[in-house]
Amino acid sequence: MVFENRIEIISPGCLPNSLTVENIKLGQAVARNNLLISYGAKMMIYRGLGSGIARAFSKQPNIELTNDVDGEQFIVKIPRT
Repeated sequence: MVFENRIEIISPGCLPNSLTVENIKLGQAVARNNLLISYGAKMMIYRGLGSGIARAFSKQPNIELTNDVDGEQFIVKIPRT
């Protein structure tokens, strides 16, 4: 969703048990769909699994990540300047 002051991405399902918001910020990734990863690596410019979040934070350090376990969703809020 695009708002005047932010962009929100809401993904159904919370993070897997071994993954936390802090781990994601450090570049840790857990593969959920190996087939999708395989296709992505062949079709896109691949820079390494888990590297996208670190690159996003380097450009916009105020990104907010929320692992909503009760609502069973993962929420990303990116401020717009």
